[in-house]
Amino acid sequence: MKLIKIDLEKLVHKIGWTEKHADYLLVSQNAVVVVEETSRAKIDDIEKLEKTVEAILHGPLKDCLPEHCNPSKIIAVIHAQRVDAMIVRIVRKLTRKAIAYRIANCDHHLQRIIYEHKASS
Repeated sequence: MKLIKIDLEKLVHKIGWTEKHADYLLVSQNAVVVVEETSRAKIDDIEKLEKTVEAILHGPLKDCLPEHCNPSKIIAVIHAQRVDAMIVRIVRKLTRKAIAYRIANCDHHLQRIIYEHKASS
């Protein structure tokens, strides 16, 4: 199954959610990839990922995933060209069993992260 891309800007507007959020989701049957696009990673980008993950697990985005999606894994990715070492350390500390936080510096790296976590089939 291929990944379905969901534009979060359109979705949050539709459901009336006003919190900070990531840019988009890539959804498969067994995983959700949360992506925040930016040129330079900041603490604010991590907060957007965290709020989006929380909304998927327990909030307004929980019921907005496609019916076939029953995610056992969430991969939260900052897709940035520049990343400070401090951001890398924070991302490592946030990662736990069912939620992986990662940093991708190009589209190829993002695809590799998705493949490594078996988010697409």
